[in-house]
Amino acid sequence: MPSLPRRSAAFLIVLPLLLAGCAGTAAPSSGSDRRGGPEAPPPVSAIPTLESANDQPLPLDAYLLNPDQVSTSTRAQQELMSRCMQGFGLIYAPPASSEPHRDSDAPTTRVDGRYGSQSAVLMAKWGYHSEGGLPAPAAGSAAGGRPTSPEMVVVERGTSDPKQRFGPGGQVVNGRTVPEHGCIGEVRKQLTGAVDGWMGDAQIAIDIKFTTLRKSQEDERTRSVFAKWSQCMKDSGHDYPDPLAAIGDPEWRNAPLPSQRELQVATADAACRTKHNVVGVWYAVDFAYQEQAIKDNAAAMAKAKASVEAQVAAAKRVLIA
Repeated sequence: MPSLPRRSAAFLIVLPLLLAGCAGTAAPSSGSDRRGGPEAPPPVSAIPTLESANDQPLPLDAYLLNPDQVSTSTRAQQELMSRCMQGFGLIYAPPASSEPHRDSDAPTTRVDGRYGSQSAVLMAKWGYHSEGGLPAPAAGSAAGGRPTSPEMVVVERGTSDPKQRFGPGGQVVNGRTVPEHGCIGEVRKQLTGAVDGWMGDAQIAIDIKFTTLRKSQEDERTRSVFAKWSQCMKDSGHDYPDPLAAIGDPEWRNAPLPSQRELQVATADAACRTKHNVVGVWYAVDFAYQEQAIKDNAAAMAKAKASVEAQVAAAKRVLIA
């Protein structure tokens, strides 16, 4: 599957070691009916006319961290990490920028836009690039927030063994005993109740997010409107089988700024999307798959929602303390 456009990239919370889950979760329902055959595509009751779905709700929104919640969680993690490291006489320096750029049309209820570039105005100006083009890497950003001494490594993770992600702690640094899993474990304990608690979105919710997107792209109803879009693009002099192919064209994937050809393709893309209601159909089909997946995995998804709510509540308590 071609990669999603840059402006739709999902948020990644800082402190990647924190977000690495320590326990597996059940896989979502595989999509078979009780007789063992393939599950029928979910019905779609109505198809809205949409140029953009970024302001439209999706069933999964309540089960995944939204941008504001990601920001709250990130700041709480950084605050707790800083407090813990300071307790050992060490200074934790978080990355200079922990939140990726979001375009002016980005959704507020979820971290990704799912259906590619959807603003005709932005596409005419920036093609498939984020507003402003590709940012240059910040100087020193790769090292920001990472341990810079053996002592910091031990305090952060509870081990000095590079083969271990986390350790049992017990080392004495500047007169204090390192806790289990180090300061990362302490941060997790504060936000989840356990040193090995799961941080971020529940794995089942993440799996369903990508599974339903794939199914919605492969659904015959979506493929039918993609075919109409493709013919429309050919009529404009551009040959792509579907919008994803245009988005992922390697000609502009790594270019810092859009070329004239990219702007022409993106402008035609936006016009063909509108002409054939591509986003409206895709959104309606995706919505139906999400509803079905949540229903099929009701118990696990209820836990996922509770986990998100508990993490956000804990993060807010940290920030007002």
